[in-house]
Amino acid sequence: APASLLLEIGTEELPAADLSAALAQLVESVPSLLSGLRLEHGPIQVSGTPRRLVITVADLALRQADEEILVKGPPAKVAFDATGAPTRAAEGFARAQGVDVRALEVREMDGGRYAVAIKTQRGRPAPEVLVEELPRLIAGLRFAKTMRWNASGVSFSRPIRWIVALLGDQVIPFSYAGVASGRTSRGPRPAGSPDIVIESAASYARQIAAAGIVPDPDERRRRIAAQITALAAEVGGRVPDDPALLEEVANLVEQPTALRGGFEATYLGLPRDVLITVMKKHQRYFPIVQDGQLLPYFITVRNGDETHLDVVRQGNEEVIRARFADADFFYRHDVQQPLEAYLPRLETLTFQEKLGSMRAKAERITALVEPLADWLGLSENERSAALRAAALCKADLVTRMVIEFTNLQGVMGREYARHSGEPEAVATAIFEHYLPRFAGDHLPATRPGLVVGLADRLDSLAGLFAIGLAPTGSADPYGLRRAALGLIQNLLGHGLSLDLRQALELAAHQLPVTAEPAALEQALDFIKGRLRGVLLDAGLRYDVVEAALAERGHNPYAARAAAIQLSTWVARPEWPALLAAYSRCVRITRDEKEAYPLDPARFIHPSEVRLYQAYQTCQAQVSPQSSVDAFLTAFTPLLEPITQYFIDVLVMHEDAAVRANRLGLLQRIAALPHGIVDLSRLEGF
Repeated sequence: APASLLLEIGTEELPAADLSAALAQLVESVPSLLSGLRLEHGPIQVSGTPRRLVITVADLALRQADEEILVKGPPAKVAFDATGAPTRAAEGFARAQGVDVRALEVREMDGGRYAVAIKTQRGRPAPEVLVEELPRLIAGLRFAKTMRWNASGVSFSRPIRWIVALLGDQVIPFSYAGVASGRTSRGPRPAGSPDIVIESAASYARQIAAAGIVPDPDERRRRIAAQITALAAEVGGRVPDDPALLEEVANLVEQPTALRGGFEATYLGLPRDVLITVMKKHQRYFPIVQDGQLLPYFITVRNGDETHLDVVRQGNEEVIRARFADADFFYRHDVQQPLEAYLPRLETLTFQEKLGSMRAKAERITALVEPLADWLGLSENERSAALRAAALCKADLVTRMVIEFTNLQGVMGREYARHSGEPEAVATAIFEHYLPRFAGDHLPATRPGLVVGLADRLDSLAGLFAIGLAPTGSADPYGLRRAALGLIQNLLGHGLSLDLRQALELAAHQLPVTAEPAALEQALDFIKGRLRGVLLDAGLRYDVVEAALAERGHNPYAARAAAIQLSTWVARPEWPALLAAYSRCVRITRDEKEAYPLDPARFIHPSEVRLYQAYQTCQAQVSPQSSVDAFLTAFTPLLEPITQYFIDVLVMHEDAAVRANRLGLLQRIAALPHGIVDLSRLEGF
């Protein structure tokens, strides 16, 4: 009868991100491993805590399924004579394969007919196979950073301390990283990590739950969410939704118990973002709010039961009090002078060795805001707010608060700008120029914030590509992928048409180094690569995206509009005929190196005249700035004249002048969509 399989990899506490990564890998690798091993099974469950990765498989077959193997022999005409009797070649092949010559069959394979031997490979017992494969499964886990801790030389996220491997109630015996598998797990660390002898794979869930451990991350998240909601409600508040913090906290504990602590209400005089950052980033505390206002409480989640909860609460309150006292000191120190007074100190902060200080960067951003404000049509008030914000946008980087809490950049800039009496539009733009900071973040709501952010990103992209610091592989120390994506999201989100080729060239003029045209083209291609991803993620067809990017990739908003409009055209019933007509004009002229003149006086056939007139009508309605809709609407009437033209006219006429004239007309038709869309990238072209 089938039995349950259990594999528990016990470790020192895994970092929260590594636990998520390991579970995601096991969800993929365990089913494919069992399938490759031909082991029938029931539901697979992958779970884990910071100290254990757990795989349970219900109803695992105790033996592999038998496998039928086809062995290709000699060609059929060699193996059998004219009467169908086996030849000596067939007998020799059958003998070598250990099968009766009468059992040979003829099969069509590899483009011919061959004699084949069909052999059955008996499945091996599951324990025998798992002894070999489970160590490989563990070895296959990959982490961003790993460590080695003993003579085995094995690397893993954290040291492996125990392994439980059971099929039913039997141990699957193997050794990995110097640890022998067995049936002894360990309980929670706060309880002294007592041994838990697992009776069988089926009893694991019950025994581990009896020890107070919650191995399923989803269940831990649910329990924590329920506990923190109840604790917040007791003081008339609620915990703001924060899935990332909830996941991180759930990945830091295996026996979650939430508790509420308090702090002095006087600290509520500090900016709300400062308090929340201290709570979340440094302590993984959940803040409590009421009608948008912070309450003087926090919720934390301990790893363990309710024993001595008051002592734990007191300890956490002392820690947060010290953190808030530091923040209060930094804040009072910072606001002793206006934000502008920090600008000289920006000279001591290097953006990049060859590109100078953060002050020089802020000056370049300011210079770039001027033309961007013109291109994007900012009002006089918006322009002056953008210029002032650009000058001050990096000043908070040298304040005590941001040096201590780097993720408050922009947030403190806004706060200190307000405190210094700067206009609200300037303060908002300083904060907004960093938006979006991460996937799913807000976009800037104001145009000054938007323009300063565009200038900042264009400066980084032009400058870092100019000095050869393009991202490589997964290394992107200056966050250029995020910068390119932010640029695109802001232009698309605000519906702004901007020529990035021109914008990068303008940014390059401000740089302290020379930016070669090839480097700027590389930066533009890099941005196009991110744009391609955005458009594909939006569900647009790959070839449609390529057709739009080829002509308009330098203008993300125009590229998206082109791709969306083209999507509706390629779904029309008449589309294949339209594309075929255009492609004939391109194919016949594609290899011509010369641009031929066109002289209507040389037309011989009425079909030439008709096509020329249709071309003129279309050309009068189309320019490189036309939309895809406008172009294809104007081009559709050419379908019939093009089709008739190729029926009536021999393009490659023996008379060179006639031939050149005909090619000249087709070259002009082929060029109609230039600057709008590249139809040759489409399927069926």
